[in-house]
Amino acid sequence: MRMYSIDPRRKLHTASRCAGLVLLGATLIGPVYAAASESDASASTQADQAKHKNDNAKSDQNGQSSAPAKKDASKSAEQGKDQNKPDEQKQSKPKQTFGYEQLIERAKKLSKDDYNAPDQIPQFLSKLSANDLSKINYKRDAALWHAQKQPFQVMFYHPGLYYDHAVKIHVVKDGQTQTFKFDKNDFDYPSDDLKKKVPDDLGYAGLKILHALGDSQKMDEVMSFLGASYFRALGAGEHYGLSARGLAIDTGNTQKGEEFPNFTDFWLVDPGKQSDEVMLYALLDSPSVTGAYKFVISPGQATHTHVEETLFTRTAINKLGIAPLTSMFTWGENSLARLDDYRPEAHDSDGMLVSAANGEWLWRPLVNPQQLWMNQFDATNVRGFGLMQRDRKFDDYQDLDYEYEKRPNAWITPDGDWGKGHIELVEIPSDSEVNDNVSLYWVPDEAVKAGQRLHFAYDIKWSTDLAVPKSLGHAVATRVGMAAVAPGQQKNQVRVAVDFVGGELSKLTDANSVQPKVNATRDVTINNIQAVRNPNTGGWRLTFLVPTGALEQPLELRAYLADANGGGLTETWSYLLATP
Repeated sequence: MRMYSIDPRRKLHTASRCAGLVLLGATLIGPVYAAASESDASASTQADQAKHKNDNAKSDQNGQSSAPAKKDASKSAEQGKDQNKPDEQKQSKPKQTFGYEQLIERAKKLSKDDYNAPDQIPQFLSKLSANDLSKINYKRDAALWHAQKQPFQVMFYHPGLYYDHAVKIHVVKDGQTQTFKFDKNDFDYPSDDLKKKVPDDLGYAGLKILHALGDSQKMDEVMSFLGASYFRALGAGEHYGLSARGLAIDTGNTQKGEEFPNFTDFWLVDPGKQSDEVMLYALLDSPSVTGAYKFVISPGQATHTHVEETLFTRTAINKLGIAPLTSMFTWGENSLARLDDYRPEAHDSDGMLVSAANGEWLWRPLVNPQQLWMNQFDATNVRGFGLMQRDRKFDDYQDLDYEYEKRPNAWITPDGDWGKGHIELVEIPSDSEVNDNVSLYWVPDEAVKAGQRLHFAYDIKWSTDLAVPKSLGHAVATRVGMAAVAPGQQKNQVRVAVDFVGGELSKLTDANSVQPKVNATRDVTINNIQAVRNPNTGGWRLTFLVPTGALEQPLELRAYLADANGGGLTETWSYLLATP
């Protein structure tokens, strides 16, 4: 195992390994951490938020709407529409037959041309505050397919503030495409003066898809595309939290910064009146790459988004992130140092989960580090990965406004084998719940060269499901704090306590039936390793002590619980431990 650092000021520290330490088959390639200033270290995340989350704030009490249209998201889709203005009047004449193959050819042709940045919106719109932009709302009865009373409807976002360029919207029916033209009369504006200043051909910033999830009489927001290549979705009863992106390029690069590709065009395929899924296409463009994307959205208790992408590279790419996710973790029960707050936790996701090709399930609790952390995990032919929210009780957060317990997980299942590659987890220091500071994506090991064609396909499951097999125990809490080896002594040890539940754990009561297995990536002294039954959870708690003197560098730890014969009872717990 290699461990490397881009901070030359830190020194490697080693100590003797205790006799109870057990070596595990490590999948971690190595953690990278940089002592960058917060402004440098969080550059990519701040750009991320400027494109996506800041003015989407947190969901309202109904939890089904992002900020620009949140006051309309829970209204009935049957509010009166002007029947003299059907959707077709806003569309141009039919064009040639359109499908995914045609979009691929378009992306390929575009990759041969020099990159042209999208046109910027008028300056007065860029200067709108988040509050002012939130007051510009698309009218529910103007939604695409509303007049036809279809099971899916589409509403649109108004450009402004961080959403500084428009995207083109097209509608596909029976293979024919029509342009869905911008009409400012379809928006409610806070003032007539502002409405008059808006150009008639401004265009839309993005779109949201509506569908009945629980109540057949209520159209819920199930998916949103807004800002760069960001999108996010909801299952029944969930609130928006983490997001996905079409592509990640050079994430965490503190020298030249991250490149953010944009979706420039969307094609919405008319689903008809009986379909339980909706399809759309998107064209991606950036200085380094173009791409043709196909999305198939299947809403429900768990909402599935099947993504197919065909990429054409203009230039060589140092780091290409496939199926990227982005989320927020400010503090949790594992936080050694945290903001002063009355709430126990504040996060949209609390851990990374990976299903490896060798059958191992790896759980990595998230942290809010003091410096940029980039951790890589071997993921050749990875079977699945995602960012998860395992804390599902109100008492975990005590937050009546944000209701973090209702944030969805995003679990990615690749179609087929993706080949050699690794998962990269990026964690950036943050002191604000508004900012996403966590990114996760798969990176191919093979160098990405200019002029390549690449293809990937995968499913994203948005739900509250655990993903890990029911037959396997899983970690539900990781707690870290200062401790002494014996009462009255100096607190120069870090105590780690991991609670596991599920699988066979509830059936095991004998102290000898569960064996703790702990491993560190360098020689350190780990004391008091033990596993005890936790009657409060019905599972088992693993605890151990690490001397603070061994933490001059963050220490990579792995652990699991085994039965009396050494067979694994739980997923593998993985953690990068640091001092406050």
